[in-house]
Amino acid sequence: IMIYDRVKEELLINKKIREDGRYIAIPWPNMPKLSSVIPGIQRSRYIIVTANSKVGKTQIGDFLFLYEPLDFLSSHPDAKLKIKIFYFSLEISKEDKILQMISNRIFKDYQITISTDNLRSYFNGYILEDKLVEIISSYEEYFRWVETVVEFIDQVRNPYGIYKLIRDYAKTHGKFYKNDGTEVIMNNGENLMYDYYVPNDPEEQVLIIVDNFNLLQPEKGEDLWSAMHKFSSDYALKIRDNFKYTLIGIQQQAADQEKQQFTFKGNSIIEKIRPSADGLGDCKLTARDCDLMIGLFAPYRYKIVTYPINGGYDINKLKDNYRELSILLNRRGGGNINLDLYFNGAANYFEELPAPNSKKMIEIYNQLQ
Repeated sequence: IMIYDRVKEELLINKKIREDGRYIAIPWPNMPKLSSVIPGIQRSRYIIVTANSKVGKTQIGDFLFLYEPLDFLSSHPDAKLKIKIFYFSLEISKEDKILQMISNRIFKDYQITISTDNLRSYFNGYILEDKLVEIISSYEEYFRWVETVVEFIDQVRNPYGIYKLIRDYAKTHGKFYKNDGTEVIMNNGENLMYDYYVPNDPEEQVLIIVDNFNLLQPEKGEDLWSAMHKFSSDYALKIRDNFKYTLIGIQQQAADQEKQQFTFKGNSIIEKIRPSADGLGDCKLTARDCDLMIGLFAPYRYKIVTYPINGGYDINKLKDNYRELSILLNRRGGGNINLDLYFNGAANYFEELPAPNSKKMIEIYNQLQ
């Protein structure tokens, strides 16, 4: 079987799926502008999401690759798409991830903002209200489904451990073949003598989220730079190319990227503080491997009053509720774009903003006052 034959077969299968009104990529229903450039979540991709510290890189990663696909699939059972998500949470526990999901869902359904600390009744001045307990209880069936689809992992932290868990899943959920069509039986170790992989369920799309690369645990004798480089250039590419899975890595920008610089007139040099491929922290070489890089920027942190500078949004009114999402790198087509987003940090919620001077935007300003 020629590689050409497999590629042609994929094209014809995809064409038939689309003609039947079904989906190949999982769309972002709440991000129409982004979806006009990136056609949703595709198979066989390696994506990096980056920002400076405490800007919301985990939140935008969760919104795009956890909340949005789950919401779409739960509300479109006829889409005939299946998803499996492995979420390697290196920063917080899996219980905290569920709490964040509950907070996000309450805001989307009821426009009630409640932080995870308030959900836990931590503050002396607040105890979780009975009406919120009723809302949370009503989500039981939804979260039972979520936990069949998403595997939250907070104990595996080293690069090989992450790769091995994903490789083991691929072994039990698909078959390996030589180009002549002969099946290769995989042994306990990794047998590299195969040419392509075929999943048992062609409708299943597998996502792997690693939050974040900067917290990877180096293997014995390695430093963090080596661990990140090894995971990106070896394991992440095998996950993408061999199994056709999609890997999303969250990576912080370097500390120097956060230092504000000014012109001789005292104006901030915006390009020096916005996220960039060159500004990746701890290991910049990950940028060479990924297909797509998404950046997030918070101008309020730098006392910028209008953004973008010429005819943009009033940051004094939006304050820390404004975020700029940028496509910093896209090797698979589509132009670079910058999106203006409303951000509710307590609820892990994002929404595309209307034009700066539009009537709808004025209404948003008034609601925030």
